[in-house]
Amino acid sequence: MWIRRAFKSSIAGKVAAAVLISTILVTAVGSTASFLLYRQSALRGALDATYAFLQERRKAEERVFDDIHLVHASASRLFAERLTQMNAAQAAREFDRHFPLQADGTRRSADALFDGGRDNDGFPVFGIGAFMADGRRMSVDEKAELYTAYLVLRDMGPLVLARLDNFYYFTASNRMVMFAPNRADRLQYYRHAAPASFAFQHEEFAVISTTQANPTALTRCTGLRRLLSDPTGGRLSSACMTPLDLDGRRAGVWGTSITLGDGLRASVQEVLPGTHNAILDRGGQLIAHERLMTTGVREDAQLIADDLGIASVMRHIRGAEANGGILPHAVNGNFAVYARIAGPDWIFLTLVPEQAVARHASRSAGMFLLMGVLAVLVEVLLLLFLMYRWVVRPTLRLTEAARDNAALSVDDLTARHDEIGELARAVAERDLRDAERLRALAKASTDAEAANQAKSQFLATMSHELRTPLNAIIGYTEIMREDAEEAGRRADVADHDRVLVSSRRLLHLINEVLDLSKVESGRMQLEIEATSVAELARDALDAVRPQAEANGNTLSLEVAPNLPLARTDNFKVGQCLINLLSNASKFTRDGHISVRLRCEGELFVFEVSDTGIGVPQEKLADLFEPFVQADSSTTRNYGGTGLGLAITRRMARLLGGDVSARSEPGKGSVFTFSIARTLGPAALKPALAPEA
Repeated sequence: MWIRRAFKSSIAGKVAAAVLISTILVTAVGSTASFLLYRQSALRGALDATYAFLQERRKAEERVFDDIHLVHASASRLFAERLTQMNAAQAAREFDRHFPLQADGTRRSADALFDGGRDNDGFPVFGIGAFMADGRRMSVDEKAELYTAYLVLRDMGPLVLARLDNFYYFTASNRMVMFAPNRADRLQYYRHAAPASFAFQHEEFAVISTTQANPTALTRCTGLRRLLSDPTGGRLSSACMTPLDLDGRRAGVWGTSITLGDGLRASVQEVLPGTHNAILDRGGQLIAHERLMTTGVREDAQLIADDLGIASVMRHIRGAEANGGILPHAVNGNFAVYARIAGPDWIFLTLVPEQAVARHASRSAGMFLLMGVLAVLVEVLLLLFLMYRWVVRPTLRLTEAARDNAALSVDDLTARHDEIGELARAVAERDLRDAERLRALAKASTDAEAANQAKSQFLATMSHELRTPLNAIIGYTEIMREDAEEAGRRADVADHDRVLVSSRRLLHLINEVLDLSKVESGRMQLEIEATSVAELARDALDAVRPQAEANGNTLSLEVAPNLPLARTDNFKVGQCLINLLSNASKFTRDGHISVRLRCEGELFVFEVSDTGIGVPQEKLADLFEPFVQADSSTTRNYGGTGLGLAITRRMARLLGGDVSARSEPGKGSVFTFSIARTLGPAALKPALAPEA
């Protein structure tokens, strides 16, 4: 009860409650934010751990392709050594014995080469099959080279069988010798079943091995493709090729294939808990995935790739142009972590289910959130105790003491010598000071208004006194100029022109000062009549056209259709438009100035836009103040007094509207000038234009 009373009826209690609630909210928000940040950090940590694991798997895969490259390089060296030691004629005879000519014109390997036995030199031979097209047309050198390749496969094949289950050599003439003793089909396709028309030069593994495609004889790998010996396409593989160049010509190519179901199974099955792996070729085609191990056909691979969102993953990887990384967003419910496998330029992909990562991160951050909640509860109880003891209870006692003396007047309160008395005296003294300040401010405001009126009256009188003799100077100077021009005194004409220019500038300044003083002194009168605002806009454009064209500017006018007549002071409307257009012409070089006229409710709106130098945003607020320009360089470069826009705004407000501006430095400005469609009789009386 005492807590509710303290925090409900006391101002101090309410303040304490507000502080308490604010503290709870801030702490809760901070704890929640920390939880989310920690959760995000835990999620990122899980993905980073996956990426580290993937890098190790990538290195393991790259070792396979490094082995292929090393085996092929060793085979090339052994081939070159044996070929130089070989007697071509003897090699040709051995070739004919090992690869006899068949009735269909091809040459196939003898069955003993696969079934097993010993060669003439006593060396064991097994697991070798061969197909050679157009076997009748083979030169002695060709036979010697193919026989040498056979010897290399025979000798090296068993040595690398633990790492590579197949190893072959082929030439551009559709001739191939292969070592693959563990193949379930026992290479029957090449040894017996392949038709005489069988050709593989159009296959990707042969195309990437040509001199045109691979002039430097680098080891390159294909994408996913069917096995040549399996026309049904039931088994898919990727082949890595290393061309063999002899004496500047492409003699043949060493190759090794990695079948989808065998060579890549371990790569897919060795995963972190809750994740699954995939391997893509350089074009983004799915090569290996756990769901692909059971089917292994191209259609199923495409369906699996669509289900996993492989296309979206590849778009990010191509855009990132990195050798590895983590996709920033989940794709089809999985976070994707990838790494490129050098050699075949494959992409090793680990897919981490988004929900699994989120659960892991939430569990990791949950304890942190629980500790934050407990800390908030402890903090609330501690603050509640301290606020009541140090703030609420003393304030309640002070309030009760003040309530007991509630009938006393302010004078009685100021006589007290306790804290309440000090507060009452301070308030009374403040009230006295405030009253003195208000009186002083009122007097200062009255004096300022009187001074402003006197200034405006003085400016109006002086402007009249200055304009009369100045008009006489201009008139006599024009007469003297005409006389000098008729007499041919060009130097005098130039002097008279300078006098006229300076006099007219001074007259323009005096007129502006006079207009400003009339508005500020309340002596500006309006002559209201029905008029066409479109005609006023055209007349204003015609008036400033010489100035605009002198600066290389073009002018345009857009008038909304069916505009009604306005009842306004057409002279002052035209003066405002000319001020705005002159301003635009002065600050625009080789640009465009346009006027758009429309009616909005009870207002006519003119928009004067230009492509000039523009005005900085921080200067727009002072643009309509008297004697103010954007900066001092504007006055130096373009001249002017800074009165035109000030007069325009005051006249616009007298005409029932206003002027505003928006601008961007270097791109131009837009001044919006509005007037009332109809000015009533009250506008005929001299009035001081209201200031914003």
